[in-house]
Amino acid sequence: MSLRSLKLDRRTFLYGTGVSIGLPLLEAMSFGASRADRTRAADPQRLVCVGTEYGMHAPAFFPKTAGTDFEMPELLKPLESRRKRWTIIEGLDHRVGGGHKGVQAFLTGERFSFNRSGMYSLDQYAADRIGSQTRFASLSLDVGGSNSWSWNRYGVKLQGIGNPQVLFDRLFRQTSAAEQKVRRRELDTRNSILDAVLASARRIDRQLGPADRHRFREYLNAIDETEQRLKRAGHWLKQPKPSAGESVSVGSGKRKRRDKGGGGGSGGDKRLDGMRITFDLLALALQTDSTRIATLHIPGGNGRFQIDGVNDGYHSLSHHGRDPEKITQLKLIEIEYSRALARFLDRLAKTRDGQTTLLENTTVFFGSGMGNASSHSNRNLPVLVAGGGFRHGTSLKYEPGKIPLCNLYVTMLQKLGIETDSFGNATGTLTGFA
Repeated sequence: MSLRSLKLDRRTFLYGTGVSIGLPLLEAMSFGASRADRTRAADPQRLVCVGTEYGMHAPAFFPKTAGTDFEMPELLKPLESRRKRWTIIEGLDHRVGGGHKGVQAFLTGERFSFNRSGMYSLDQYAADRIGSQTRFASLSLDVGGSNSWSWNRYGVKLQGIGNPQVLFDRLFRQTSAAEQKVRRRELDTRNSILDAVLASARRIDRQLGPADRHRFREYLNAIDETEQRLKRAGHWLKQPKPSAGESVSVGSGKRKRRDKGGGGGSGGDKRLDGMRITFDLLALALQTDSTRIATLHIPGGNGRFQIDGVNDGYHSLSHHGRDPEKITQLKLIEIEYSRALARFLDRLAKTRDGQTTLLENTTVFFGSGMGNASSHSNRNLPVLVAGGGFRHGTSLKYEPGKIPLCNLYVTMLQKLGIETDSFGNATGTLTGFA
């Protein structure tokens, strides 16, 4: 059969003795359709949000001038080789305060409060609309812990995956026949329980007054969504997981990579190593279309990075009080963040995906809910957007406090194909960015 006559389904797998390998999006998957159909068919669009707890040191992060001929800031020099693939944006924030509590507004636009139920993060908003197209509606990842930037539609914060081995197993470890049988029984039992609960709930609903009925039906909706997720879990249970290939190997706490570059100066620091390998696994998850929505939480804390020239704790350095020596050490840490991000973007840019590259089909948003950790300010947040098919290569500057960051979020959601003109406190899309 000639390549031109071959037509592959998006969920095609290669089979061998004891092996099943999932395919990424290939040109052949659109062969067999007319040229016009292939032109109209859009590649899947993806979103990755990466955030740091303590932000980035603004004087070394933002360019001094707007436009395309800006001088590269110190913290962004690792990204210089792909400067035409990203945009740096200054002047946006969520108009909230609260310091560390305000950081939780990073993807929600809402300051965290125990009395507030409006926390709903950008990634989960997107996952609720397009997440059912992949095995994992979204991936909430953390570097070395269980924190995340993700809040579901009911204002519940999701637990992050912080162990690369756990992430690797979820993405690639095939389930044995015995494990599938046990899991199938669990799913069947839980579905039966849900059916019984729904029947009882409907009887109760008829006995409630208007106010209670409204609250109760919200609860029923949550149960119904859980049932749908269980049905999807049953579908995916028998679908073989993709192969990781030779790009990443996780086991016994060791990491193997074919490439020798990137990193630099970590001295084996667990946090930086964990960040790089998590980026590696995330790239594979996107390449195999295991998910199209993901977040990565870069934690704070006062641990001391094993970086040459850094001899103080991270939190202490973030509260530098304009001490030049502390700022120098803080920038050494944040340059490592930029190196890890640059390496991730390079990998996406070198990976073919449908009619273009994985980077062109993935909007990568890097930032924080903290603008100045030293003064606990949540204003003028660090914002960098890469890939996603946007026009890049420029420095954008907006008047501080005038335009909400959620305007950018609406623009990114629309790029994902989600029809919306609102999110959080957005007043529209971000003018000047397209």
